[in-house]
Amino acid sequence: MHKRILAVGMALVMVLLAASSPGRAAPQFQARSVITSPTDGTTVSGVVNIIGIATHPNMRFYQLRYAAGPQPTGDSQWVDFAIVEGAQVDNAALATWDTTVIPDGRYTLALAVWGVDDAASPYVFFVTNLTVNNAQPVETPTPETEPPTPEPLDTAVAGPTATPVTIEQPPTPTQPPSPTPGEGEEAENVENSSDGEGGFDLPIDFAELRTAFISGGKLTLLLFVLWALYLFVKAVVRWLLRHRVKLPWK
Repeated sequence: MHKRILAVGMALVMVLLAASSPGRAAPQFQARSVITSPTDGTTVSGVVNIIGIATHPNMRFYQLRYAAGPQPTGDSQWVDFAIVEGAQVDNAALATWDTTVIPDGRYTLALAVWGVDDAASPYVFFVTNLTVNNAQPVETPTPETEPPTPEPLDTAVAGPTATPVTIEQPPTPTQPPSPTPGEGEEAENVENSSDGEGGFDLPIDFAELRTAFISGGKLTLLLFVLWALYLFVKAVVRWLLRHRVKLPWK
């Protein structure tokens, strides 16, 4: 009896030692669902490599899907493009996404990690505001080409060097500018008032000149009337003083 108990005890000890040995322990994965590339708000085209993390301590499978629209909603129409069973991916390639088979626009990408024991609640990660642009790829700037360097022409030597002679051409007569029609009588008066080649063109407004002349005449006439009135009053005062006429004052 004691031998059996001892044998069972030794077997339990060996099992515990084997389980606690670090060289034989299996790696313990945590449940993680992450997409590291592409990231939110980027523009993609062609075949895109999806990089990320899909781990679970009891992995069943992970799936990658996309839906039209910049954000996930309750009405999003999801399309699966990769379902991988039983594989643990730690910061490596998850799958490839061929964007040439879908219209250009804005999309949302999703990664779901499913476990055996939690099939109803997967671990989900979203990448939002992705822009698919295959119709107008980014153009690579073309380097500017430099113009070819002109080759020097061969100089022909024939006989003595001729001395260039400068020939003066007679001056070309300059046509006088034609008068602009419709400038009116004032333009004609200004043109006729120029005296010789060195004269000055002075615009004369006869209406203002006539008004100034009449105003001056009125002012002169008023001065004459005031002067005559002054002389008349002065003469009357002298006559009164000379005859000593007494004026009745009230």
